[in-house]
Amino acid sequence: MALSQTEVRDFLRKYVGAYEGGDLSFFDLFAQDATIFTVSVPTRIDGVEEFRRGFEPQFAGVRRRSQILSPEVRIDGDTAVVSFHNRIAVGSQTTNLRATAVLGKQKGELKILHLHNSPLTSLGLTSGARRPEDVTLLEERVATAAAAVGTPK
Repeated sequence: MALSQTEVRDFLRKYVGAYEGGDLSFFDLFAQDATIFTVSVPTRIDGVEEFRRGFEPQFAGVRRRSQILSPEVRIDGDTAVVSFHNRIAVGSQTTNLRATAVLGKQKGELKILHLHNSPLTSLGLTSGARRPEDVTLLEERVATAAAAVGTPK
């Protein structure tokens, strides 16, 4: 049976909850052979164990706030591609990312097969923004415009 929008959105809530709490169950949401591009490593990470070794020391037990903004979910059978903006706040530092996750069922459980994060500022899109509020305002304007005219394909 094909994935549903509800299953994918429930998975995203579980992902955000584990991520925000620095809960080690976060790593269980990834397939063992997942591939991951992060903003802190210049090369692809192959496998959840490699990801865990590198990320767990900075991740475990650290509280953060994560907002998945404007998610677009495309489903094809047991696979989904989710693209979204992710605003992450740790203490007073805020990071804005573009993200794409490929999800798939493995042994009946939804897992992240591939995750790609890139900083929103990599192309200078927010170079004029001086505060997180400036980025929020820009995102809200883009979302309003997209809602009014639709998202270009």
